[in-house]
Amino acid sequence: MKFFKYTMKKLLFIVLFFWAITQAYAGNFIYPIDQIAVPKCRFSNWWDLWNDCKMTLPRIVNWDYTKYKNDTNIRKIYSILWWATYNYWWDVWYWSHLWVDIATSAWTPVRSIWDWEVITAWWLSGRWNAVVIKHKLSDWKYIYSNYAHLNKVNTKKGSIKAWELIWEVGATWNAYGNHLHFQIDITNQSHPYWYTTCSKWIDIMQVVNDWMCKSYLTDNTIDPILFLESNWTYVAWSVWTVTVDSIKQKQSETKKIEQKNIKSREEILQEEINEFLKTHSFEIKTNVIWDNLKTSTTYITKLLAYNNWREFNWTMPWTWIKFEFDSNVLDVNPTSIILAEKWWRDVMITAKKSGRHRIDIKLWNNTIYTKYINFYAWWELSSPTDASIITNTKQNIALWDEKLWAIIMKTTYWSNQIYIPYNWTYKVKALSWKIKFCNVSKKSIKKCDPIELVSELIFNYADTKAWILLFWFNVFDYSPIKFWLEKIGSKYDISRTKADILVSNPARFDSSYLYYNENVSALKKWYFKLNNWYLTQDSEITWKQIKEIINSYYWYEFLRAWDSSYKKNAALINLEKAKKLLAEIKDYDKITRWKYAKIIIECLNINIYSWNSAKFLDEKWDFKKYITTLRINYWFKWKDQFSENYFQPDKNITVWEALYLLEKVY
Repeated sequence: MKFFKYTMKKLLFIVLFFWAITQAYAGNFIYPIDQIAVPKCRFSNWWDLWNDCKMTLPRIVNWDYTKYKNDTNIRKIYSILWWATYNYWWDVWYWSHLWVDIATSAWTPVRSIWDWEVITAWWLSGRWNAVVIKHKLSDWKYIYSNYAHLNKVNTKKGSIKAWELIWEVGATWNAYGNHLHFQIDITNQSHPYWYTTCSKWIDIMQVVNDWMCKSYLTDNTIDPILFLESNWTYVAWSVWTVTVDSIKQKQSETKKIEQKNIKSREEILQEEINEFLKTHSFEIKTNVIWDNLKTSTTYITKLLAYNNWREFNWTMPWTWIKFEFDSNVLDVNPTSIILAEKWWRDVMITAKKSGRHRIDIKLWNNTIYTKYINFYAWWELSSPTDASIITNTKQNIALWDEKLWAIIMKTTYWSNQIYIPYNWTYKVKALSWKIKFCNVSKKSIKKCDPIELVSELIFNYADTKAWILLFWFNVFDYSPIKFWLEKIGSKYDISRTKADILVSNPARFDSSYLYYNENVSALKKWYFKLNNWYLTQDSEITWKQIKEIINSYYWYEFLRAWDSSYKKNAALINLEKAKKLLAEIKDYDKITRWKYAKIIIECLNINIYSWNSAKFLDEKWDFKKYITTLRINYWFKWKDQFSENYFQPDKNITVWEALYLLEKVY
């Protein structure tokens, strides 16, 4: 029994051993990439792509390049073929390009095409991050698969299996755009093989495009696509159905693609750029408001990149983006950028001369963004001669309304002069005397007391916020309004509103209401402001609103006093007396007609009549003297259906009625 178990274990070990050997060499050579980025998506990182931006790497079946030569997507993926030129990319036949470039996103996984031994896995001069794998063929012959321009290497020297991850696609060293440099060497020269002996001191473009080193190409490398498409099948013990010699024979049968029969590199590139610009954009930000920069100062600005207006870690269809500018007036550094590891790159800009200078961003022959920047010497902007008068709402106003307006000085380059001080004094004015201004630039709450209102608003930069003047104005009449901005000491106005500002009634202000005319008159005197309430016919007034009406009444008297100190002081004294009378009353309680009459008579210092006669049936008891005073002094009566016989003293008074009564006694 023990002998049987020992025999079975030994037999199982032998089976597993031979199975393992067979698995190590089973199947065909595979392509070095499984999935790639859809061409229009390849400028974003692999790990940022959605599934619809990824696709299986298409094969060039039977290395039949003529079948795919007019397929733009295939040509964007296999960007340049073995023995083609840099001018046309696919003009195969005895030109001198040594490898195939497979374009895809950065960080696209790259895998080994077959088993055997990694002999290089690090930086190589001229290709930076590269991996070279030695593969054994029949009769102990070897080929070498080369993978270059990797972002980082994920393997080490030693044995490796097919499909094993090497690392990800990049664009290291002299690579333009993310792609895999894939090359098959058939001799044991340096790897990846290069024309070291036949092209010394000659530019790579010239070597490839001028058909130089032709014999070196065919002696030391073979077409990588043809190699992969040759139906390699491992038989046993290092025996394959295909040999390098048979591949070279097929290679000689490759159909030539003439340059006149395909799109040039420039045509493919322009198509790709057009597609790229549908979803990608760039901009330069100075981080200075309105791009007003000082001369002879270096500013670190940012070049920002977006993909559908989201942050974009980018490479581009062309080798780099380039800045075009007038070097006589500007210094820009760097002058070109290949890629950004983040979604921005720092760009240093210095102006040699003042003026409005232009910087163009070029992607190949395409201007994709233009930036105008204003550069100034301080003395040039110390006395602005132009400004904008603007509001953030429609250019009309209601009698009760308070609207915020702004004045922004203009530079000589027509940009807004913000955060740039000026040393002159200016004045805002209007033709109508029934307008009052108030500077609220430095107020956290943009409100003014009436004592702060002025007929002409004089200011300099110290009166502004960030050199913007913010002001309210109030109107007391229906006359159309136009503002002027005057530079004091100048003969001419430097700015004005283009159109008249029209004055209208408040919303919901119905001319059919009983007290319409008296209420219009009250609004013109600024007795009642509707910032917090609607002026509706039946809205019952509160003590808080009455306090504001009394307050506004005396401020109107103060403003109407003009230069009379006596009248102004009298208005202020009476206002303080009224505040003391009203101080103890709760703000949101309602008020009856007779109590309101009492408050108005006492606050406005009206003489009280105590006659015994009465006209109204309810003109009696404690409130009789107030009703009688109104009736005798002002011929007062309400306008409702009971007005001839009743005062209705216990009825809560409405806003309309309160303003009507105040107008009658004014």
